[in-house]
Amino acid sequence: MNKSDVNKVYKYMIQTWKSAWMRLKKSFWKYGLLYVIVFIISYLITSLANPNMEELAHGLDESINGGTSVDGYWEYTVFLFKNNWIVCLQILLLSCIPIRFLYTLPLITTSALIGVTVFLVQQTHLNVLQTFGLGFLPHAILELTTFILAACYGSLMNRVVIRKIKNVFRKSKKIVPSFRKHVKEAFIGFILVITPCIFIAAIIEGFLSRFLLEAFLG
Repeated sequence: MNKSDVNKVYKYMIQTWKSAWMRLKKSFWKYGLLYVIVFIISYLITSLANPNMEELAHGLDESINGGTSVDGYWEYTVFLFKNNWIVCLQILLLSCIPIRFLYTLPLITTSALIGVTVFLVQQTHLNVLQTFGLGFLPHAILELTTFILAACYGSLMNRVVIRKIKNVFRKSKKIVPSFRKHVKEAFIGFILVITPCIFIAAIIEGFLSRFLLEAFLG
């Protein structure tokens, strides 16, 4: 690969990141608000239900870790990367189903788990601000933003799928954007933007967040 080819790849990657940033800017607050609403509702429901703490902790561990015991820092990082990568993939795959906003289900589930976790931390008499400041915020901002970016791509694809189906039943056909074009944009964004960001967030959570929790609260 010569210097000219390297420059083309570099420019293409920069353009992809810029495009992803523009998509994110348009919809960040919409999905961010969804996160907050679901978080509050899940926390309130858990508080009112007043569940058995051992069962809640076990169920939460099953939901997050799938019953898998991960001890090493690097093994934990790989596990986190795999889980979060699958969440983003689920968002994109669900967007191909012609049901509006179905692709937000992984976002809702993630936010609900955070609400339950806050309740669990509170009930174990740990300092909520300190626990989340050390164990959640270092990685969560990048991780949740990446989920939102996947939802932005998903929203575009989902809208086109629904419009194409509606067009089948219309006598007067409307112009519908190319689904292939949006799939291509989502695929490139997934490979060049989402995947690296998920990996960085996993490293932060697997090493930095875990180290801080063990050092200050362990």
